[in-house]
Amino acid sequence: MAVSGLDPERGARISALTDELRQLMTSGTEMSAIQSLLSARNVGGMDSIIVTRELLGAGTGDLALAKTLVLATPSRHAERQQHQRLVDDLLVALDEIDFHA
Repeated sequence: MAVSGLDPERGARISALTDELRQLMTSGTEMSAIQSLLSARNVGGMDSIIVTRELLGAGTGDLALAKTLVLATPSRHAERQQHQRLVDDLLVALDEIDFHA
């Protein structure tokens, strides 16, 4: 797997992790266990989403599903809250732009 658009070291790390986890999935490990493993290894949310998207096949709709899977992992509670705050702030900002337009 080749991840483009990332610095080479990060891309190599994500590629190696994806390959490792793909082997686990091939041997029957469920996606929920993969997500717990990513969290236990302190893989950040964004990198976990990239890895998960690749594991899903990197097709249409896989990015949204990957984000949902990663943020639904119980151990990702803080990241889920941070994401929700960001979305809420963005919606407020968009409302302000619409109001002033």
